[in-house]
Amino acid sequence: MIAIGFDFDHTLGVDNGLEREAFFAYARELGAPIDRGDERLHALVEGLLREVRTDAITIDQMLRRFGAAIGAPHAQGARWREICYTLVDRLVEPVAGAHETLDELRRRGVPLAVLTNGWTPLQQKKIARALGEGAIGTILVSDALRVLKPAAAAFDALVRALGVPRERVWYVGDNPEADVAGALGAGLRAVWYDGEGLSYPQDLPQPTLRITRLRELVTLAENGIAP
Repeated sequence: MIAIGFDFDHTLGVDNGLEREAFFAYARELGAPIDRGDERLHALVEGLLREVRTDAITIDQMLRRFGAAIGAPHAQGARWREICYTLVDRLVEPVAGAHETLDELRRRGVPLAVLTNGWTPLQQKKIARALGEGAIGTILVSDALRVLKPAAAAFDALVRALGVPRERVWYVGDNPEADVAGALGAGLRAVWYDGEGLSYPQDLPQPTLRITRLRELVTLAENGIAP
């Protein structure tokens, strides 16, 4: 029997730019609203989020820099986090077929887990909103693991959580570098979820399997594809 680990964002669920939207909402609250057409501020927000997502800066540092840029030096990371939480119910939704696929995999007894980059409280709330409370019992988030995908240590934690031999673990994700190359580098099988009809980068290891619909994973479970 195989076990399956999933990325979350753009694999099982989408948040429709939730963290970006939190910047716009917080700027309004601070009395310094952002013009959505301001390319400089848009680039600033994207750059700050990119740095946080790669652990180059903390959320508090991000908000201090954001506040300085919009003339609101009292901007606080804690308040931005709270705004993110309030946006979850409005912006987060499941990827097509996520509920049905997970239900079928559970029915077949396939061990499941999520391994995602991000910060734990927000990722947990997003997963619960998209999939339902307890839909996947094991949720591993990079900030708690203190390691980001594509590092092998992140996938090692997934293998331990699933409790099956490494060669039986399949990891499903949309990001060729963080998800596919990361999983392959850690000795797992990798499923590239290509829900947008994209071209796979030729300079990265090719996925073990490519799918365009999550439902295709049921066939994977049926076959119990052996190493």
